[in-house]
Amino acid sequence: MSDYIDILLSALEEEMYSHLGKDYFLASQREDQAADALRATLSADQNDLFDAYESARNDTAGAYQDAYARRAFLLARAVYR
Repeated sequence: MSDYIDILLSALEEEMYSHLGKDYFLASQREDQAADALRATLSADQNDLFDAYESARNDTAGAYQDAYARRAFLLARAVYR
């Protein structure tokens, strides 16, 4: 069974996109365009390395985001007790 913070994190993630503003989506679009432009210049082996990098980077970013949100919930709980 998940603890209450896991439940809150899941709910937060489910609704996150509806709360992100245009700045996020514009930055995301620029990031995608830059990655596509870079990929077009890479060999097949380099593209495989880039895929591995992106996967590792996404894992790192996800772990950071989860830890940050968890700490925010714990801080809020401490403040409001």
